[in-house]
Amino acid sequence: MQPYCGGARPTPEITADAGKAKPYANKTIIIVSNKGKVDSSKTNAEGLLKISLKTGTYKLFEAWRYYKKATGGLVVNDFDKECIKTEWKKEIKEIIVTKTDIKVSEKNEIIEVCPWNLPCILESHKPPAHE
Repeated sequence: MQPYCGGARPTPEITADAGKAKPYANKTIIIVSNKGKVDSSKTNAEGLLKISLKTGTYKLFEAWRYYKKATGGLVVNDFDKECIKTEWKKEIKEIIVTKTDIKVSEKNEIIEVCPWNLPCILESHKPPAHE
């Protein structure tokens, strides 16, 4: 889902559209093996990731988390430092590949939020609330 983040009150149609699931399309995913090897791949227009993996365990991260950056067009100083360090460690999925099986474990769902609702953002960087 992608929430409506505009300033004006949304129409019912905009609210309904914001509530629909949307693909995580054309986004870079970082793949880290248990041996420390790092690779990346981009999701397609449907939000699917197609990769070939050798036997092993892999963790998948959103690029901003792996590279220890901020998201939502903000900078790291806009966030509580200890809190953002915890966010950076959150992988999306863990994949275990054996000779006979592939096991995918969902770890942390990708949730898109408006910039002022990002986890760990400092109060001083939030816009004033409407009353």
